[in-house]
Amino acid sequence: MGLFEEPRCVIQNVCNHFYEMPENTIREQTFCCGGGPAWNRRKHGDAASGRTSRANAVKYVHERHGVNRVAASVRSTGHAAALFEYWVPGVGVTGVHELVGNALVMKGEKERTTDLRGEPLEGMDGNEDL
Repeated sequence: MGLFEEPRCVIQNVCNHFYEMPENTIREQTFCCGGGPAWNRRKHGDAASGRTSRANAVKYVHERHGVNRVAASVRSTGHAAALFEYWVPGVGVTGVHELVGNALVMKGEKERTTDLRGEPLEGMDGNEDL
């Protein structure tokens, strides 16, 4: 839909660390997450090409920068989570909306130690790697 910078702006303002995948795999050059085989067949000829291309891009930032979570602006991230679990173990998937929800601090709210999934919040358990 042509929205390339807006999600990045949001992510950079709610996360401590942000790393782009290789230039030839983002913005107009992007492949989807590769989890949707029908979409991949239409755009890339076969489903496997989309899956391995996205997995390779995620593997690159995981190995180079220690990335352990990929933010997606799509509505459903379940298929991508399964894809990355198989191709790039140790990398999870989250929606941009979830990152915003985790970053919100409401007036009067007691200090949280877990995120919306019930997982430890970065910095609250001494773990700064998230």
